[in-house]
Amino acid sequence: MDIEQEVARQLELLKRGVEDLVGENELKEKLKKSLETGTPLKIKYGIDPTGNSIHIGHAVPIRKLKQFQDLGHTVQFLIGNYTAKIGDPTGKSETRKVLSDEQIAENIKDYLNQVSLILDIEKTEVRYNADWLSKLKMEDIFYLMSQFTVSQMISREDFSNRLKEDKPVSLVEFMYPIMQGYDSV
Repeated sequence: MDIEQEVARQLELLKRGVEDLVGENELKEKLKKSLETGTPLKIKYGIDPTGNSIHIGHAVPIRKLKQFQDLGHTVQFLIGNYTAKIGDPTGKSETRKVLSDEQIAENIKDYLNQVSLILDIEKTEVRYNADWLSKLKMEDIFYLMSQFTVSQMISREDFSNRLKEDKPVSLVEFMYPIMQGYDSV
């Protein structure tokens, strides 16, 4: 089977169960380059261990990760053990309670047990965002914060709704999307 046929085969498999694939041409090119160079793609998926189990909404992307893994690509499972202390404010109507390090560690064990039912955990690169976020100095944080404005933050629907309802939004919640973006750099 030539490279073009293999790209088409992989793309067809990855598109199964997907209603709208954003960046299909880009994925096609990356698959082609991967096959030409023999270098597997690296697919990252991040999750904050804020509860004691992964919810059903995570099953679809994790099953998609398994497809990538079965095709020989590398899955990076990013555990947001640092960002879990804040919790993702998306869609939340109030500030989350701060989790203890012990709660987060217990949740991580549960998450890894659950994920290993789908992914081959031995072939999965498990990373923890505390490995880099905890090492940031204040000057690094100030630089990151300087790239965004309060106007940009409050334009987020979740924050603007809370402000309209006169509910508090903490400064640390403003930092969450910045730290989440930093995870992807």
